[in-house]
Amino acid sequence: MLADAQVFENILTQVNQLSPEYRLKLIQRVTASLLPFPPQQSKPLQYGKYKGNRMSTLEDFAIAEWHPRDDELNGE
Repeated sequence: MLADAQVFENILTQVNQLSPEYRLKLIQRVTASLLPFPPQQSKPLQYGKYKGNRMSTLEDFAIAEWHPRDDELNGE
């Protein structure tokens, strides 16, 4: 663990010497390495796929609403 901390401190020292443009490029590369590969495309809902014999009720819409927890509102 101590070696990891030393390597990390060395990297921070080197990053501080970079120009703002290269810092942004570094952030972009690090961020890309953390994202799942390949990026997953969202798919729109297919019209009529979930149709049934009845119309949606207000209760159906209430169930479908997003109800975030406190930690989700804080960005965690």
